[in-house]
Amino acid sequence: MLKKSLGAFIVLAGMFVLLLYPKVYVLRGSAGGGLYWNANEALLFMTGGTSGAHMSYPRYLLEPLLMSMGDVRPADNESCSQTLVIRVTDKDFQRYETDLYRYADEPYCGFNYVFFGGHFYAVSWPRLLKWSGTTFERPTPQEYGAYATALSGGKIVSQHPWEFDNVDGWSMRGFGQTPPKYDIVLNGQPVTVVFHGETWPPRPLSVDLIRPGQRQQTIWSFDGRPRRVSRAE
Repeated sequence: MLKKSLGAFIVLAGMFVLLLYPKVYVLRGSAGGGLYWNANEALLFMTGGTSGAHMSYPRYLLEPLLMSMGDVRPADNESCSQTLVIRVTDKDFQRYETDLYRYADEPYCGFNYVFFGGHFYAVSWPRLLKWSGTTFERPTPQEYGAYATALSGGKIVSQHPWEFDNVDGWSMRGFGQTPPKYDIVLNGQPVTVVFHGETWPPRPLSVDLIRPGQRQQTIWSFDGRPRRVSRAE
């Protein structure tokens, strides 16, 4: 009886200590993106952000499990940290690191990507940047005016919902919480794009390419798992 009482006391004391434990500081990441493709090529616009939070030690220990269940503690501060464009063809792929995150008004890379007038634009209106094929650049005054006119007339919203098919030859799908797998055809060759999303136990997010007769390739990854840091960091 004494041993049981002593054991219960130790458990309660441990829980009490944990509850009173000083706050710990945690960094975690969140990322995602979208897949656009036509008959010849595919473009992946991938973004990633970092958030910081201070929380109790018990919450920190349970954080990965709670996040996988959708219980995400609000961040104390946030920042956009990555914007990447990946071009995929039937033969290879290219990655383009960009500085688009420097222009984001919202911490989590608050840009939408819109295909308009033969170009892709990163939009955080009234900020508009055009994808040149290797980087984002300012549009010409004529391009900006055409986009503004289409936007005010409601044409862009009606023509470009979140996901769409065959708009000027382009289709789009977003990467969500469940691992989507998309089979597309580029220059007559089948290509499969797989997004590995949130899992338990947690693992980095990633995008893989699968081609017939070739090894699977990871073309993007982002480790958003929470990690403990110093207060200064």
